[in-house]
Amino acid sequence: MNYKLRLVLNVLKSKEEKVFVLYDGQEMLLSPVGDGKTVTISIGDEESYKTKGADAFLKRTEKILKQQADAAQDELAQIQNDIFKVLALYEGSGPRRR
Repeated sequence: MNYKLRLVLNVLKSKEEKVFVLYDGQEMLLSPVGDGKTVTISIGDEESYKTKGADAFLKRTEKILKQQADAAQDELAQIQNDIFKVLALYEGSGPRRR
């Protein structure tokens, strides 16, 4: 299984809302339902996306991060708006291995 997809499972199974601050200062709110499939991604008051499944969440989040970084046209934006930084918000909240 793809490493990113394994990290996404932590997000999908969580019930905690988390905020990721984008390079330009906007907040991206991640609101997982906790059903293992559905996450709502909100950016400010203007944009909101509902994703179903790991692939959809990953693609939408990466697209948002890329658009934000491209708009800034700054190398630091590319570093800040990184998918692994978003996924790290949910690190340790997934199922434990024994």
